[in-house]
Amino acid sequence: MKSDIKVFSNPNIFSSEVYVITFNDTVIVIDPWFYDSDFKNYLSKLWKVDTILLTHGHWDHIRCVDEIIKNYPKTKTYIHHFDHELLTNAELNCSFLVWREAIKIKSDVKWIEQWTYDFWKLSTQVIHVPWHTDWGVMYYFEELWALFLWDTVMGESIWTLSAPTWDINKMQASLWKFKHLWLDPSTLCYPWHWEVMNYWEILDVNPFLKGNF
Repeated sequence: MKSDIKVFSNPNIFSSEVYVITFNDTVIVIDPWFYDSDFKNYLSKLWKVDTILLTHGHWDHIRCVDEIIKNYPKTKTYIHHFDHELLTNAELNCSFLVWREAIKIKSDVKWIEQWTYDFWKLSTQVIHVPWHTDWGVMYYFEELWALFLWDTVMGESIWTLSAPTWDINKMQASLWKFKHLWLDPSTLCYPWHWEVMNYWEILDVNPFLKGNF
């Protein structure tokens, strides 16, 4: 089994990452919000993108979906069906408010549920953690010992700023779910806007995960 997780960062635009998983001959891109020369060159050497997984529909996670699919038209893209509206609504995805660009994804994006999927023979568990958006999800790849967090828990902090579909009442339940995941403590957690840490380290340093809840 050959696998790798490549991290692309572009702090000159916005402090956030794009992740590319290669597993045998499978290529999965998670939340492609930028598509710079390093990222393009890396994908060109792989010759394909099988799947794009979107954790949620905010502009800084979806912005370059159409551009990648234009270059790799066989790519299949997924987002939770209750976050699907954000792909074409510039107010809900915050693109016009923050980026001053009305981002609307034109490509076909398929709906995903909270369940277990087999993306090109790589087992993936979809974990619903609402609050930043109403139906944001995390992706867990057991064979890779990797969890992709999106904008939920970020090292020593959590996402607390309000957004159009943000719900503070769901935040506590999602924090409880994250704290009580079945993960091995050494599982690597890949956030956006923060460095990679393992699951035990996050539980140890994050003050929002302290206490008995």
